[in-house]
Amino acid sequence: MKRIAIHGSLQSGRSFLTQALAAMTGLDFIIQLPYSTVAYKYNLDSDIEKCHWPDSFVYCLGAFTQRILAEKRLDDLFISDGGVFNELSWIKCRFPHIDLIYERSMITSFEKVVVDYTLKEYDLILHVDSNSASDAIDQCLKQLYLNHRINHQLIDGSNPEEALNKMAECIQAKPVLSAKHALLKSQ
Repeated sequence: MKRIAIHGSLQSGRSFLTQALAAMTGLDFIIQLPYSTVAYKYNLDSDIEKCHWPDSFVYCLGAFTQRILAEKRLDDLFISDGGVFNELSWIKCRFPHIDLIYERSMITSFEKVVVDYTLKEYDLILHVDSNSASDAIDQCLKQLYLNHRINHQLIDGSNPEEALNKMAECIQAKPVLSAKHALLKSQ
């Protein structure tokens, strides 16, 4: 495996496991830019909760663009924290009931671009399950996989050490650190 995307909600521990997997395998990793960084660059409100429809869409496009640029700078071996689905699932959950045709078509178009990028650019998608039926991002991601027939591997995130070992097995990587030490290094 070369390009790995690790999906899941923030509640799943995805970011922490991404960093630990990178430490465990010695692969480079890309983390999701904080909202504040993207907001500053595109002159958006610094509080994500005050981000209404137009600014939310600008945030998604900006974060998507920044992620692609970061991924293109690396060699073909990397682990991406969330892949490009982070931004898509965020906006879909933030505006689940948009009735206006124009805004709905913008999200649908963005989804087509993100899915196309995902299918072409990632060799493997690992989904860290939050094990919560009330986790909207987690459920949105699973629905995206189903709707677009996206091949992914479900990882139970309830035990981080077991999750890391399963992830290393899925990507067929020879560990340079044990899962336990990689978790400690990532804390």
